[in-house]
Amino acid sequence: MGYRDQVRDEAVAAAKAFSHPEVQPRHLLWGLLEVLDASAPASVSRAGARALLLPRGTAVASPSVPAAIEERLAGVTGRETAVALCAELAGELLGAGPAADAAPAAGAAATATQSEATAETPAPNPKPAAKADAIPALLAELDALVGLGTAKASVRRLIAVQRLNAERRAQGLPEVSGSHHVVFTGPPGTGKTTVARLLGRLYGAIGVVRSGHLVEASRADLVAGYVGQTALKVQAVVDKALGGVLFIDEAYALARGDTQDFGEEAVATLVKLMEDHRDDLVVIVAGYPDEMRTFIDSNPGLRSRFTHYVDFPDYSTDELVRIFGAIAAQSRVELAPDVLAALPSLVAMAKAHENFGNARYIRSLFELSFANMAQRALADERIDPAEIGTLIAADLPAPDDEGWSAQRHIGFRRP
Repeated sequence: MGYRDQVRDEAVAAAKAFSHPEVQPRHLLWGLLEVLDASAPASVSRAGARALLLPRGTAVASPSVPAAIEERLAGVTGRETAVALCAELAGELLGAGPAADAAPAAGAAATATQSEATAETPAPNPKPAAKADAIPALLAELDALVGLGTAKASVRRLIAVQRLNAERRAQGLPEVSGSHHVVFTGPPGTGKTTVARLLGRLYGAIGVVRSGHLVEASRADLVAGYVGQTALKVQAVVDKALGGVLFIDEAYALARGDTQDFGEEAVATLVKLMEDHRDDLVVIVAGYPDEMRTFIDSNPGLRSRFTHYVDFPDYSTDELVRIFGAIAAQSRVELAPDVLAALPSLVAMAKAHENFGNARYIRSLFELSFANMAQRALADERIDPAEIGTLIAADLPAPDDEGWSAQRHIGFRRP
C-alpha cells in the first residue's frame, strides 16, 4: 500500500474515531503523523495535532472524504511529499513554520529514497516503536460504543496479551499465546467491522503491525472463476493489508461450493500468506458462530492460526433504541418524546423475527421514518421550518406499512 492510501485510511479512521461526519485537514494532518511516525517533521507537535481532533462529534456512519481532501492526498506520492504536506498542514492549523518543519526528523534523510517509486517502499524495519500513548484513547473509544459488553471484554483481554508479549519481546523472552489473528462471531449489524477497525489501530499502537489500517474483503474479492486467478486475487488483497488488518466478513463463504469452486484455493493461499507475513499482517474473519467454527475446522492451517474468538451477540432493545437516537443526533434530527415511547415496542417486535439485522435494521428504520417525516412536511406543498427538524411518533412506520414490515429481513440470510 502506498503512502497516499495509508494516509487516507488513517485520516478516515481519525474522523470516525472522533465521530466526525467528514475528513477535514485536521484529520489529514493526524493521518500523516501516524504514517510518517519518526520521519514526520520534528517541530510538528503531535499533542497539538491531537488537540485539533476535539471536540468529539456525534456521527455514527463512516465519514465522507471531500474532493478538497482527495486533491491534497493526490499529491502524496512518497515519503518526501508526505513530509511536505505534513509541514504545510501544520503551518495552516498549528502555526508552525513550514520552512522549519520541512526538514524531517534526524535520521529520516538517510531512509528517504532518491525516487518516488522507491520512496513508497516501507523502511526495512516493519514495526516502528509502539505508540503506547494512543492506547488509552483507543480503549476509551471502544468503551464508548453502545452495548457489546462481551466483545469489549474479549478485546481488552486480547490487547492485554499483546501488550505483555510486546514487553516480553523487548526483553528477549518468547511470546505466549502469540497469535494475532481473531475470529469474530455473531449476526450482521452487531459492530464487528467497527471493532475490527479499532483493534487494528490498537495493534498499530502496540507495535504488532506497522500502521493498523483496515482492508475489508469478501468472497468476491478473493475467489476467481478461472484456474490460476484466485491466488493472484488473494495476493493482491493481502498486499493492500500488509502493515494492518485484513477483515473478511462472512468468511465461511470461502469454503462453500462444489468441486469446481476455487474457495479452497483461496483459503490455502491465505494460510500461506499469513505465515509468510506473520510479523506484519493480522487477519480477522467474521460470520455466524456455527458456520465460522465449521469453517475454521475445515483447514488445519486455519485452526492453528485462529485461536482467539470474540462473540458479538444481538443488541438488546434498549441498546437499539440508543443507536436510533445516535443516528438521529448525527443527522441533527430531534426525537419527540412520543418517538422514544413508541420505539421499544416496534424494535422488540422486529427482533422476534429470524435474521434480524440489529443496527442495520435501525438505520433502515430511521431512514424510512425520515422519509415519512418529509412526506408529512410537504403534505400542504410548503415546508414549515418547524417540520424539518423533529421526528414524531406518527412518522415511525407501522408494521403493515407498504414500505416496511416487521418481518422484513435486514442483514444476511444464513447459508
